[in-house]
Amino acid sequence: MVTPELSPYARATQAGDVVAALSKALCQLDHRVTIAVPRYPGFEAGGLLAARRLTPLALSGGAEVTVLDAQLPTGATLTLFDAPALFERAPSESETEARDVDRAAFLCEAATGLVRQRAEREPFDVVHLHGWQAAPMAALLSKLPRPAPTVLTIHDALRRGTVSPDSAARLGVDRGAFREPGGVSLLAAGASAARAVTALSTTVAADLVDARRFGALAGALAERKTPVTGILNGLDYAMFNPATDAALKSRYDAEDPSNKGISKTEMLRGRGLEIDPPRALVVAIVEAGTGSGGELLEKAIPAILRNQACLLVVIRGAEGSTRFESLAKEYTGRLSVERSTDDALVRRLCAAADFLLLPAEYEGTATFARCAQRYGALPVARATGAHVDAIVDTDSALDTGTGFLYDDATPDALVGAIARGLSAYASADWPRLRRRVMRLDLSWDRPARRYAQVYRQAITVAG
Repeated sequence: MVTPELSPYARATQAGDVVAALSKALCQLDHRVTIAVPRYPGFEAGGLLAARRLTPLALSGGAEVTVLDAQLPTGATLTLFDAPALFERAPSESETEARDVDRAAFLCEAATGLVRQRAEREPFDVVHLHGWQAAPMAALLSKLPRPAPTVLTIHDALRRGTVSPDSAARLGVDRGAFREPGGVSLLAAGASAARAVTALSTTVAADLVDARRFGALAGALAERKTPVTGILNGLDYAMFNPATDAALKSRYDAEDPSNKGISKTEMLRGRGLEIDPPRALVVAIVEAGTGSGGELLEKAIPAILRNQACLLVVIRGAEGSTRFESLAKEYTGRLSVERSTDDALVRRLCAAADFLLLPAEYEGTATFARCAQRYGALPVARATGAHVDAIVDTDSALDTGTGFLYDDATPDALVGAIARGLSAYASADWPRLRRRVMRLDLSWDRPARRYAQVYRQAITVAG
């Protein structure tokens, strides 16, 4: 696996979590996994011990790079490429393609050198590329005498690695191809050259051919002979487990969720919200930026609070509407607003909440929704993207379903879904619904097996 980030040592986005959890699950299935990643200060700061190779790795053009090797507790082998001048700064979710093209180029060149070196003695069966930074490797590897089959996972189709034509050429990408406003898309180039491409859900995979939304990437995917494979992420149960989660002060499980009420009371008291057991706690997560659903939620808040509910809005990101703070003053005791990007807080919120509202117009990954299900908070979301695959709309009898979906991005539709959820919450069958949702198999075992199948298919085609 070639990746610009790896949790927990150097994490910027959920892609770092995916690489860590998927590699762990593959090792548990007896696969041998090597993770190639730049050496960030966070590895040593996290207590990881790595051994420096005596012989540097030779790159094309005569350059060399120092390599360090380590073994992760999960069983995966870690290969670190050392370039202090480039990677003294940890990866960031706000990284821009123009500023970080040098980092991407180094990662691709070093990882290609590693694959070339291993081909002489013990070649990799398959190379799994993660994100736009690693995507150009698909083209670089195809030019080797004995190319390894490549699989590219698209974690965020909105971050397509749009760089200048000169930068694209440096990475082996045709400067005249994969053009879109701003330059050349490295993610599109990788999608064109990779043996197989995966997305984070079946619905997202189908949506990626929308040229209006995904530009050059959509064109590259439309021309592929093999379609994109959608694989919904799992949850690492070593972290996402309400029975053992160290981030929770009171632990519980599907069979005995009584301590979930303690988490709820603590959350309400800590945010200055009224403690009223018959009243549901709705937690809304709003990602800062266009399409976050923030404006939609603002318009819906008065109607939501006319029901038996308290609302806690968490804005993930430095930016965001100040209108929420104004509404919180108007609805003292019923509405609280805070800003945080703490992932441990998300788990505590899900442990406390009865519902997790995700108002984004489009969702490329369903991690928050799956976390909510695992912790017994029913997700409420628009029926788009990964949410279509992760959430089954609950029927009126509460016999089927794993959350509540709405179709239109309108306040009325959102409030309607919340109202259906609150009706279920008031029903005598609510404990049965929550128990069934908490018992869903959301582990990485099934997704890892699907990735292994994609690997085998890529190897077979290459052979």
